[in-house]
Amino acid sequence: MQPQPAQKKETAMPLIGGILILIGGIIELLLGAGMVVGGSALFGLTLGGSGGLVVCGVIVVIVGIVAVLGGIFAIQRRNFTLAIIGGILSMIAVLGLIGLILVAVSKDEFRD
Repeated sequence: MQPQPAQKKETAMPLIGGILILIGGIIELLLGAGMVVGGSALFGLTLGGSGGLVVCGVIVVIVGIVAVLGGIFAIQRRNFTLAIIGGILSMIAVLGLIGLILVAVSKDEFRD
């Protein structure tokens, strides 16, 4: 008979960290959408002075989507690498930094 491996103690840190990363990602999505709408509504979709604002807004939206996915994976305790990447990309808000720290500390609780 083989001894059973010790059970890992699950804490709430990945859940809280994932929620904070998720909130940071949603903030980025809203900021990026505001940049896209503001740049296109005021100046049209030209690549002149306002085109840069639209392009930056699209980039911020894409970063926000990855951050939201990272938050979801952190909540589910799956794919530690994507959860960390989402945390890094959600650091536009201080909540994202706190979430990143909580997720990084709880690395052993993830199923990769």
